[in-house]
Amino acid sequence: MQGRIDLSVKIALIAEGGGQRSIFTAGVLDAWLENDFDPFDLFIGTSSGSQNLTSFLSRQKGYAKRLIRGLSRQKRFYKLGRGLMGGNVVDLDWYFDKTVQGSFALDFAAAKKSLGERELLITATNSRDRKGYFLRPNGNSNHWRKLLKASSALPFLYKDGVKLTPGSSTRSLNKLAGNKLAGNKAKGPQADYYLDGGLAAPLPVREAYRRGARKIVIIRTVNADFHAQSVWLKKLKSWIYSSGHCPKTIDYLVQHEQAYRQELAFIANPPDDVELIQVFAKDHLRSKRLGSSDIDLQHDYRAGIDAGNAFLQTL
Repeated sequence: MQGRIDLSVKIALIAEGGGQRSIFTAGVLDAWLENDFDPFDLFIGTSSGSQNLTSFLSRQKGYAKRLIRGLSRQKRFYKLGRGLMGGNVVDLDWYFDKTVQGSFALDFAAAKKSLGERELLITATNSRDRKGYFLRPNGNSNHWRKLLKASSALPFLYKDGVKLTPGSSTRSLNKLAGNKLAGNKAKGPQADYYLDGGLAAPLPVREAYRRGARKIVIIRTVNADFHAQSVWLKKLKSWIYSSGHCPKTIDYLVQHEQAYRQELAFIANPPDDVELIQVFAKDHLRSKRLGSSDIDLQHDYRAGIDAGNAFLQTL
């Protein structure tokens, strides 16, 4: 399948976050696994998108679907009342512990092998400087799992974040000045707490371009007509206001909205030397970020399978 597309340019795959809505991404990637399609040189995942990319690289077809349907719908994972009592609404510790062994074990060794010399970047937001960072797994399963947890740690839902000491090759989020990109290297490894990558790098298309990708495939977990703040984000703000906890979380959500709009502006008016391909569901997705019914999750997974196959038909 790889032979049908132009391999002379650097090709990137970006997986957007979206909580349970990322089951659509799982369907797209499973369709590609079924057809042995993986021509990508660079992978960048945000939040649940980074989990999807890892399972894609591990070649565990159906894994992400089982994880979302089997773990994220359990009461142990998501309890709004815990947040109102000062705890974590989402129990990421329990969730990722389940990926160590048993039926939900994630095969990091296989993922490392299939990744090879290519590059996987997992986005996370530093809670101290609020910048987005692109973190590279070192191949160790515990380190890789910790990066995935950090990338999914939304403030208020998982308040403290995840303590990490990124490697010296880590790069902070680039700032956009007009249509020119300028990068800043991290000064060096330092232990800090990191939160969901979607806060500062919700849709890292500009980063893929800055790293030399000239064909960028973006799997979206919103509907094609999405241009503004989501209903879920408005609801989360309401919860935070009513709880009286984590007022700084509001600032993070505003930052997310601004960063998202910047990426959408880049997508709408990209440089002439890059091809951007967005993969959307044909019809509106039914699932939510959290609290989705199993029927809606299955619907969106099938929508992902259809979208993945439709993409392959265009090659």
